[in-house]
Amino acid sequence: MGAPVSANNVAYASRYAILPALFIVFLAVRISLRAPALDYWLPNWDALPIIGTLIILERLYAYKYANSQRSLLARDIASTFVNLFVTGAVTGFVVLPILVFFTQLYFGRKLVFASSGQLGPLWVQIAAIVLVVSFFRYWMHRLQHSNEFLWKLHSYHHRVTDIQASNILVSNPIDFMLRNVLIILVLGIIGFKPLALLIAVPAVQIYGFFSHCGGDVKGGWLNYLFVTPEVHRWHHTVEVPEGYGYSVNYGVEFSFWDVLFGTYYLPQKDGQTIPARVGYPGGLADESNYLRLLLVPLGLYEIVLWLRRAVRMPTIP
Repeated sequence: MGAPVSANNVAYASRYAILPALFIVFLAVRISLRAPALDYWLPNWDALPIIGTLIILERLYAYKYANSQRSLLARDIASTFVNLFVTGAVTGFVVLPILVFFTQLYFGRKLVFASSGQLGPLWVQIAAIVLVVSFFRYWMHRLQHSNEFLWKLHSYHHRVTDIQASNILVSNPIDFMLRNVLIILVLGIIGFKPLALLIAVPAVQIYGFFSHCGGDVKGGWLNYLFVTPEVHRWHHTVEVPEGYGYSVNYGVEFSFWDVLFGTYYLPQKDGQTIPARVGYPGGLADESNYLRLLLVPLGLYEIVLWLRRAVRMPTIP
């Protein structure tokens, strides 16, 4: 008979299995609960349960290098609310009419393909959506690190001393829109089957959330395919590894894009991943003021300062 399986072995193995298992569960729930009314009145309704579950995981699988983010909770809540419930709606209101206009101009209709059947069977469309979204987000993410203006927007997502569920959506809304919303709108006017979008879009969005889990969960060989927390911590490292330019591990869902394009980095020692020191390159501290995160990159924060001075200005008799 083999050696008995100890509780410690089961607990350690669960660190590898928990995120893939939860991904399957949340994707199944998202697909099965097809509620157009709920999606209309409360878009991204499944995001909050996912974030809540990840927070629980961070308690169950405590990461010994974790840094407390409690002092930044107000900023995290504000940014999460805006990017979940406002950014997508505003982007759709502004960008979608432009996309539809050009589609009608060049194709004479609201969709690029008049029939979804032209795009192949369902499974082909699902695979195409997943690959297109992940490929776009990889390159947009790289651009957000190399372009000066886009980095001003994106840099606030890196001004954290730990990746945790609470700061998944800490990002300037324009930065968030470019990486997460724009490509979905484009896919919407191409003409994919609604069921293909229903399955593929939540799949990439859900796993993007999982990469920010602050718990001590493991990826193993999956690190080469998916952006696990182990992989993503190195994207948030204070010191970019030599020879890698602006950063490493740009993938949002899949790390195989990084492997393919030479930006993958996950150092090992004695078979274990070396932990990254998370923080802003150059050492800037966390930005706790959400208004600064929102307005400084656009040069508009001076308006807030002017209003504060005006309010404090004494009345002259």
